[in-house]
Amino acid sequence: MIPHNAHAARQALKMNGVFVRLAPEDFQNLLNRNEGLAVVTASVTFLGTTFTYLTAYKGLVFYCKSKQQLSVSSRHETILAQSVSLPVM
Repeated sequence: MIPHNAHAARQALKMNGVFVRLAPEDFQNLLNRNEGLAVVTASVTFLGTTFTYLTAYKGLVFYCKSKQQLSVSSRHETILAQSVSLPVM
């Protein structure tokens, strides 16, 4: 059996599409300019808490990592994930 983290990493490598990393303020601006987006969020606590946010917009997947929690409007659907695996680039 493959350990969960190794399996998640392998699945992340199979992902297709373009992943665009944004600064937290740019990601927040993307959310503010749109409505009805599905926003996936997860947090990891290791030497402080890091929040990861992802959303798809016009065929691209935008994501950011932030030490501060972002404000996600109720105009969007928020999906709280246990963890998020991104392809290594």
